[in-house]
This record gives sequence, C-alpha cells and structure tokens, in this order.
Amino acid sequence: MRLILTIVCVALLVSACEKERHEEIRKFVSFQMDSVFFIGENPKAVITKANLTDTDPNNDIDKLTITASGEQAEKLNITLIGTSEGLDHGVFRSQDGNRFSVYYDEPNISQIADQTYGSFTLSISRIKDSLMEASFYGTAVDTSGTFNPKPVTHGYIRAIVTAD
Repeated sequence: MRLILTIVCVALLVSACEKERHEEIRKFVSFQMDSVFFIGENPKAVITKANLTDTDPNNDIDKLTITASGEQAEKLNITLIGTSEGLDHGVFRSQDGNRFSVYYDEPNISQIADQTYGSFTLSISRIKDSLMEASFYGTAVDTSGTFNPKPVTHGYIRAIVTAD
C-alpha cells in the first residue's frame, strides 16, 4: 500500500512540475499616461534589419517597431532606431530618432514623444531568445493643442520579437 501511495505522489509531483514548465509567459505592454492606464495584450514587436545592399540610405540601420491596441481601441506605436550596439539591449531616447505615440480614434488625437515633441526613454533590460522586456517613461504631447503634455510613467513591455 505504501509503495502505491509513493508512486501516486511521485506521479502527481512530476505532473505538477511539467505543467509549471509549460505555462505561457504573458506578453503585454502597459503604462500610465496622466491618470489613465493603457494595457495592451500580445503586442507585436517587429525588427527590420538594415539593408546595406541597395542605394536607399533610409534603411541602413536596424529598426524595431512595437505596436499594440488598448482596451478602449487606442493604438500604441513605439519605434526604436538601432545603434552601433544593435537593438538587443541599452537605453533609447527620443532625441536619437526614437518615437512613442498613442492614437485615440475618438476624438482623433495622437499623443507623441519624438525628437520634436515631448520626451521618451526606453530601456531594454533583457532579451532572451526572442522574448524582450523593457521599461519606459516620458512626456507625450498632443500636437493639435487639445490636451496639455501628459507624463508617461510605469511603462513596461514584454513581447516576442520577430523579423520582418
């Protein structure tokens, strides 16, 4: 009887460990803008590699584009321009050509942070295989003048990076 009980306990333990190993890691982007929270599940993160074989100077550097839709149909777009160290780690600031924007269908307004408006800093903390984790913050500006500049805080991204 003890032998059967021991075998059942070991089988349950092995089964629980296998289930834990196969749990899916949640992919999302979240941040707070002013007092509103943005949460987007399963963001897309697409890297476009530099093409040095043609005559177009606009595609001579790697670019990472992260997109997500929020719960209220708002659309997030983050574009990071590669550096000499690549796009797999480091700090990316808006004055370096990087861009953050949130578009709201209703009332047709975009809040942006780029080289001209606002400020934006994103730090890639980890890339393992194709899973990227990053945090960000900044100040987003409505170029139409409808809203005052809004702080972007508590930004976090976990996404699978794919190649274009």
